[in-house]
Amino acid sequence: MRRRALLVGLITGLAALVASSQIAGAQSVERIQISDAARREHKLPAGLLVELASPVEYERQTVSGVTGRWAGPRWEESGHPENAGRASLDWSVTFDQRQGDAEVVSQANVVHTDWTRDQRGGLSVPHVVGNRNVGTILGYYHMLSPAAASDARFEGVLAFPLDANLHAVVRFEALEPAANSFIVKGTVAGKAWNRGQLLLALSGVRLQGNLPPKIVAARSVERGRFVRGKVVDRFLDAVVGARVSLERSSGGSWAKVAGGKTDRRGLYTLRAKRRGTYRVTARLAGFAATSREIRAGRSSK
Repeated sequence: MRRRALLVGLITGLAALVASSQIAGAQSVERIQISDAARREHKLPAGLLVELASPVEYERQTVSGVTGRWAGPRWEESGHPENAGRASLDWSVTFDQRQGDAEVVSQANVVHTDWTRDQRGGLSVPHVVGNRNVGTILGYYHMLSPAAASDARFEGVLAFPLDANLHAVVRFEALEPAANSFIVKGTVAGKAWNRGQLLLALSGVRLQGNLPPKIVAARSVERGRFVRGKVVDRFLDAVVGARVSLERSSGGSWAKVAGGKTDRRGLYTLRAKRRGTYRVTARLAGFAATSREIRAGRSSK
């Protein structure tokens, strides 16, 4: 359901591309770190990245910090093949700390406010750790284009939350081909091409890396012999590779009695021996979260 608006747009924007869908294999991936100031203020791990994947027929042309350009296949003017160039997608990544949800932040970062809205909607951004998809984060995107039907340019802005009052903002501009009379790969009109490729670029955005542990679920299983549970972040996505400690209440303090790590699904299992009151603490990159107290372990009788 979350991707319905985007998928509808993809079908509309890509219908004209089916006949020319051979893959060139030149796809580029950009990895942008969260700015140090925003990361420190919101207490986020240093390894967190926003990843952009270009459409498959585009490759990196330029990159400078948090901005760059991907170059795509050749376009030429209908009837005037001497007027030609390469399709392009400009991209940028920023981190917005204003108040508001993803829709508000996305709208606030639109540059071409005099252009006409083409489409908008919610978009689930994949959240991955390594090669493992641990969940999704719901963002919002806007796409705009000049009102003139002959103008093929597009702007797309996607915002998705990283923390309260902190959003990653990914912005794309498809400025070449600039006119609908310019044909890409011999068959696709400029406007249909740019719309489809920009939608593909939006769908290629993802968050890479663990967010801090927020919730530690714990329960006693197998007649109290083990404590099992899951560690998740503020979006309820799995936290992978977090150190977990089983702690037993003893004389008003807590003593660690077992330890381990969460697996690729954020799950863990720890052995509880003596009967008592326990809790589980998860730690990752200097961040920690603790479960509720539970009764576990086996009676000495």
